[in-house]
Amino acid sequence: MKKIIVLLTILFIPFSSWCQGLVAQGTEIVNSNGDPVLLRGYGPGGWQIMEGYMMQTSGFAGAQHEIKEKLIDLMGEANTETFFAKWRENHFTQRDVDSLAAWGFNSIRIPMHYNLFTLPIEEEPIPGENTWFETGFDLIDDVLEWSAPHNIYVILDMHATPGGQGTGSEINDYDPDKPSLWESQENRDKLVALWERIANRYKDNPWIGGYDLINETHWDLGPQNALLRQVYEDITTAIRGVGDNHILYIEGNSYANDHTGLTPPWDDNLVYSFHKYWSFNNENDVDWITPLRDTYNVPLWMGESGENSNTWYTDAVSLFEDNNIGWAWWAFRKIGDIDSPYAVDINPGYQAILDYWQGNGPQPTPTEAFDAMMQLADNLLVDNSRYRKDVPDALIRQVQTDQTIPYHGSPSEIPGLIYLSDYDLGKNNHAYYDTVVADYNLSTGNFTAWNSGWSYRNDGVDIERNDDSINSNGFHVGFVNQGEWMKYTVDIDQTAVYKAKIRLATEQTGGEFFLSINDQEVTTTQVVTATGGWTQFITYEIDDIILPQGEHSLKLHINNDTPVNLSSIEFELTGSIDALTLNALNGKTGEDEQSVEITISESVLASSLIGSLDQFSVNVNGEDRNVTAVEVHPTKDRTIVLTVEGFLITGDEILASYSGNSVQSESNKTLNTFTDLVINNVSPNRFIIPTLIEVEDYDYMIGMNLEDTTDEGGGQNFGFTDPGDYADYSIFVPETGLYGIKFRVAGFNQGQIGLYTVDENDVETELVVVDTPITNGWQTWETVSDNLFIEEGPHKLRMRVLAGGFNFNWFEFDFPDSDGDGVLDNNDLCPNTPEGAIVDVNGCEIFNLPPENYTVKVFSETCRSEDNGSILLTAIENFNYTATLNGEDVSISDTFSSEINFENLSAGTYTLCITVDSQPDYEQCFTIAITEPDELLVIAGRVANTSNLIIELSGAELYYITLNNSTIITDQNEMELQLQNGKNDLSISTNKDCQGVFKKTFLNDIEPSVFPNPVKNVLFVTTNSSTTERVPIEIYDLNGRLLFSKIYKNSDNRLQIDMSGLKNGIFILKITTTEKTYNFKIIKQ
Repeated sequence: MKKIIVLLTILFIPFSSWCQGLVAQGTEIVNSNGDPVLLRGYGPGGWQIMEGYMMQTSGFAGAQHEIKEKLIDLMGEANTETFFAKWRENHFTQRDVDSLAAWGFNSIRIPMHYNLFTLPIEEEPIPGENTWFETGFDLIDDVLEWSAPHNIYVILDMHATPGGQGTGSEINDYDPDKPSLWESQENRDKLVALWERIANRYKDNPWIGGYDLINETHWDLGPQNALLRQVYEDITTAIRGVGDNHILYIEGNSYANDHTGLTPPWDDNLVYSFHKYWSFNNENDVDWITPLRDTYNVPLWMGESGENSNTWYTDAVSLFEDNNIGWAWWAFRKIGDIDSPYAVDINPGYQAILDYWQGNGPQPTPTEAFDAMMQLADNLLVDNSRYRKDVPDALIRQVQTDQTIPYHGSPSEIPGLIYLSDYDLGKNNHAYYDTVVADYNLSTGNFTAWNSGWSYRNDGVDIERNDDSINSNGFHVGFVNQGEWMKYTVDIDQTAVYKAKIRLATEQTGGEFFLSINDQEVTTTQVVTATGGWTQFITYEIDDIILPQGEHSLKLHINNDTPVNLSSIEFELTGSIDALTLNALNGKTGEDEQSVEITISESVLASSLIGSLDQFSVNVNGEDRNVTAVEVHPTKDRTIVLTVEGFLITGDEILASYSGNSVQSESNKTLNTFTDLVINNVSPNRFIIPTLIEVEDYDYMIGMNLEDTTDEGGGQNFGFTDPGDYADYSIFVPETGLYGIKFRVAGFNQGQIGLYTVDENDVETELVVVDTPITNGWQTWETVSDNLFIEEGPHKLRMRVLAGGFNFNWFEFDFPDSDGDGVLDNNDLCPNTPEGAIVDVNGCEIFNLPPENYTVKVFSETCRSEDNGSILLTAIENFNYTATLNGEDVSISDTFSSEINFENLSAGTYTLCITVDSQPDYEQCFTIAITEPDELLVIAGRVANTSNLIIELSGAELYYITLNNSTIITDQNEMELQLQNGKNDLSISTNKDCQGVFKKTFLNDIEPSVFPNPVKNVLFVTTNSSTTERVPIEIYDLNGRLLFSKIYKNSDNRLQIDMSGLKNGIFILKITTTEKTYNFKIIKQ
């Protein structure tokens, strides 16, 4: 394992009063002696700034000011301030610093809240000035005093800036009702002034490891982050202006990781910082940030990470240190979590407050609330917290070694009691094996709970609480899966026979487990029956277990997926091994995937295996498999290895039997015969060729990202492919030979993929290289194919990107298609088909004529219902053809050699099929449509309030429009014409007589005029020529009563109405014409 140590060059400092601490020297951080320093740190998150997720208040009070407001509402401002003071006093203490030193850490990153040093701008008595507090400085002074004796560096992190540096209020106490850091010059001035004051106070302290100027900015500051750089430069000027030359740690935007616009460095003692959460820890997963170091010759520092499993922690720290990058973890102490060194229990009073805030309980009284919060503050102390020793062990010791150590420091004694949650400290696959061990949601898009029990330890082993009163520490292992195991370092008092008493509980029957010592079984596979419930623990006993004296590794193995909860094992000495016979205990498949390993109860006498080959038999999937060798395992003295012909693959059902009397133990006992011993098939899961492999089902991957795909079948695809990226897959090839390979790809660039087998020394052997096409879309998928030759057996298959810039969804092995006729070789009865030939399902060439052999001309009906359509078919090659035409009410068949014409056809859809005499399997069909002209369609109407006529036309190419004996010829589909007064005759026809003539008459009235008005005796009404010969006239009073009604003859377009009989007043005159009714207000004098 490589170790990457961040080294910083010692610079000449003109300030003689400053005692040299850490400085940047090239790409490393060094101390005053010039020695490289790899920063290994922890951050006491939640100390000076509360974050809702740590307080279990996310969703209703994420930011500290929201939590504080809720507490003030509950218990008053004075009590709230008392609580916060106690919280800060207890949250991070000298004992915590002593612990960090003892565990191997050399730095502390203190997350600061600006309001412990100065007032918010909204509360300053004099705007633009700064009021200073000692609270924050006192906290820093204490940590510096505690750290110095341990040579621990303190890095000051401005976690919450004036106004807040991002919209994520939990991490910086941002209040959206107030201006942020980026929206207020006053806030930025206060930040600069605060850093100047901090620098002036600590400029001569050598244990200040530097200043992390702004934590996790996440704000839209433009493409070049210009304002962020300007603020950084202003802070730098202020710090250097007071004679402070400590390291400046520069985080990017977007939660620290976007350093756009922040290069080149503007100071000689500067380190670029980034953060990392929930992503893969492959060897190239910091390649995105290391060019920043290499380009500008400055160190890198991973300033914050955590919130994951121990496996993730170890892998991430290894990645950083392999790349010479120091780091700081988050967070040192949290409420209710398992992923920090100290977990704080939620006391009942605080739980009542949480319940009330979430609407699930009554409101506590001020006294109850205050007592509960003060109890919570007391729970922060080391003596009141739950120490998670596995967390610092994963960050420090496990990075350096695969060795496991006993959980309590010394081996568990046998005879004695072992709590199963106290398996050894160490890595996955060394101290335990679990199928789910970390969360990679930023890489995969899916959150993974690495510990379903969420108790006691931060490994993948799922641990839950219980209240069992017998042999219990209050925890048990649950949510077990096949193949998982836990390891316990034990000290066995004497070689003897023991009884194991296991406390377990389950609702289901069928759970299986067994025990081993030094990876050799000491029990048969145990099958558990239901106990009555998941918390109904019983004592399950296993007799006649032979255990050897001394220090050994005991493992409990889970043998299937049926769940069982396991709490403890108590071993009791029951007798001597002399009284026991020699028996086979268990069997499993070997790592070579060609052998069966059978473990017996005592050490095998190797010489007794000579001549025993015929006494063993192995049955695989119901068929006997030849046993070719019998020998003692080279490192396991109680294990007999049976080598068989062929490979043993996942899913094989394997039985072993022994029918002899020659095999003995070293104590001269004869092995009892056994029949159909079930062999535990632990052969690795492999894709059995031929098959389709989804790219996301890799064993190991470097460089690529996964994203959801819209391709058929769904799932995920690889994206962001670059040369050198690769993914490994486990496959099994049942037969040596040539195979077809297909790749499902998409993208805007031509790429290249290589497939390789990889041996145990990571040497690649090329199988095939394929170019990927441009598909003009990241989710526009195409399949490319080729062939490859591969040997029988298990392989590690590596898919390597040779030229990137494409997406990749799946690849599929199939039998090859050597002649390219579309029929795979295993089904091809006619190999070596000529290129381009048409074949049947058996791959044999069949008679065929290309569609281009035929020309089809279609003539549609000239007029509707004329039935004069026709189809002319012409063939290039001369054969004895038969043409069959089928349509609605039509079925015609005739022979021809070069040309045939079908006439007198009506409009409709026809199928024309052609066959060739003496070729019964040949047929070529065409679908043909014969059309007819559209109907003449005319829409004509008056334009409102005008004398214009608008006409819309369809159904023809040429129109003849006649209005009042005036004709227009047009190909336009819309026209507007002027109507004359009175009657207007319109007719429209087309260039096809069969479409008929459209006719319509329009009357164009002119509104009548009435005079004189006011009138004394006679009222005159003028009309127009289009008005009907008889015109109804009515007169109404203003109440709507009819006073006068008469029909006048319209002889000269002028009517004369006698009004003398009406009294003086206002009346309504109603005139009705053929097109419209008119009303006039008339004044009678």
